[in-house]
Amino acid sequence: MDRFIIQPSTSPDAWVCTDKENGLVCRFEAHKFNDTQKFTFLEDIEQPDPLTIARIVREMADWLRSNHYDKIF
Repeated sequence: MDRFIIQPSTSPDAWVCTDKENGLVCRFEAHKFNDTQKFTFLEDIEQPDPLTIARIVREMADWLRSNHYDKIF
């Protein structure tokens, strides 16, 4: 099972990346990841501590950079 999935957003020229393991969702505009990223947790997930959230966000950004560079930059 893949941990991350990326899908087109319902908003034009935007993407949604989901960490299925941790319930974290990131929405961002195409080619503007650093400027437009918005993170939320799925409703039924208890939020982890801030250091864990930072690690999860970094892992997602690393995965996006490695696998979907053309979508984020």
